[in-house]
Amino acid sequence: MRRGRWVVAILAWVLCAGGLTALALNASVQGRKALLKAARPAPGAPATPSPSPSPDAPQILRTPGGNIVAGCDGSQVRVRYLSPAAGFHIVSADRAPGPQSRVTFKSDGREVRVVVRCAGDGPHADVEG
Repeated sequence: MRRGRWVVAILAWVLCAGGLTALALNASVQGRKALLKAARPAPGAPATPSPSPSPDAPQILRTPGGNIVAGCDGSQVRVRYLSPAAGFHIVSADRAPGPQSRVTFKSDGREVRVVVRCAGDGPHADVEG
């Protein structure tokens, strides 16, 4: 008789543990659904615009010869990083802060000259070649 009570007790414990696990999983799923619903904008609601970078924040300027990361401090431009495109290398680069900065990328058959200047909304690249 004692053995039968233990079996019943163990079965009751297993059923309770399984029920509690099912409740916890359901609560987790319901909570996830509520978070996803709250994160989605309502139908017809205007999309929240992404913030535009400040003019002095570094920006990536993409050119055929490579990428230039530059930032502005007022009217002074500062080139922070240069990354030649595949097949190109840097021939010359003026990275000192100033009213403009010049970079020249070159490949076997092509030369790309870039002048970086600051405008009201940040750095801009004038590309030749």
